[in-house]
Amino acid sequence: MRRMSKKTAKKFEPQEIEVEETPTVQSKFNKKLLIFPLLLLLVIVGVFIKVTNDKNNITKFKNKTLPDLVKKIVNNPSTKINIVNIKESNGVYEFTLELGTGANAQKYTSYITKDGKILFTSGIKTDVLGQQTQAQTQTQAKKLTCDDLTKTETPNLTAFIVSNCPYGLQMQRVFKKAIEEAPQLTSFLNVKYIGSITDEKIISMHGDKEAQENLKQICVREEQKDKYWDYISCYIKDGNSEACSATAGVNVTQISSCISDKNRGLKYAQSDFDLANKLGVSGSPTLILNGKQTVSEFDFGGRIPDAIKQTVCCASKNKPGFCSNTLSKDEVAVSFSKTDSNDSSGNNAPANCNQQNKNDHVTP
Repeated sequence: MRRMSKKTAKKFEPQEIEVEETPTVQSKFNKKLLIFPLLLLLVIVGVFIKVTNDKNNITKFKNKTLPDLVKKIVNNPSTKINIVNIKESNGVYEFTLELGTGANAQKYTSYITKDGKILFTSGIKTDVLGQQTQAQTQTQAKKLTCDDLTKTETPNLTAFIVSNCPYGLQMQRVFKKAIEEAPQLTSFLNVKYIGSITDEKIISMHGDKEAQENLKQICVREEQKDKYWDYISCYIKDGNSEACSATAGVNVTQISSCISDKNRGLKYAQSDFDLANKLGVSGSPTLILNGKQTVSEFDFGGRIPDAIKQTVCCASKNKPGFCSNTLSKDEVAVSFSKTDSNDSSGNNAPANCNQQNKNDHVTP
């Protein structure tokens, strides 16, 4: 047997082998337990920061941004401005704007972008379009007929408007045309105004210019009644109040005195506003029959002279002579217009200027 030489013989030395540890299920679970609270904490901090920023931004808008913007729009230092119920809604801020104080305060639901660059004095919530309460559906489904109108010896049909509302102007134009075609209607038709008075200052939904025009028309109606429709016939063309006073032969000195005398102009106006509030009128135009019953001109044909005649005649116990005549059924122009005719189709619709979100076609 051959023997191994000493040179070739090797001594066996055990070596230490590093073995990579395989993570256990328990260790993975422990890491997840550590990560989850951390993520949750980050989310909570993020939400807290956002809520804090939003809250600070809302406070800034309520106390500074919105009052400054509204003051520029109203342009009347004496008007009391109050911003309430401001909240984030669908990417913008929604708030209630109150102009004036007490029972005569006007309220508007308005919106402003979060950067404060665009102010919406009103808006339509598209997610509720087409949705109606049962009461609204029943009211709109019930179309008034002659039999539904209260009958009196001398019916009175009053249009509540504001002077610069496009649809209020349209209703004044309809009344004017009806009177031109049937002069006897003059004694059956009236125009009253919507608004309020704060600190002996008249307020209207479209600002001070409209409020002052409302007051002027009220004074003409009360103190120079025979000039009223001549003045209105001119004013609805282009809104030139000063020129129309001359055209209609209005005694400007007397009207200026009425406007400045709180016991005349403001007293007349307050009577209009009190009646409008009593009847729940907020839309221009709204028709009130005999100081009680709200009627829709669209139940009788639309904003056309013949519909006005029909409404008066249906409410008459003794039919006046003009009831046997058919008046114009042509649509009239909306807003200021040199002519009475409506140049475009589709305007004979129940649109109005609304100061509050109310249904103004309800019969009390």
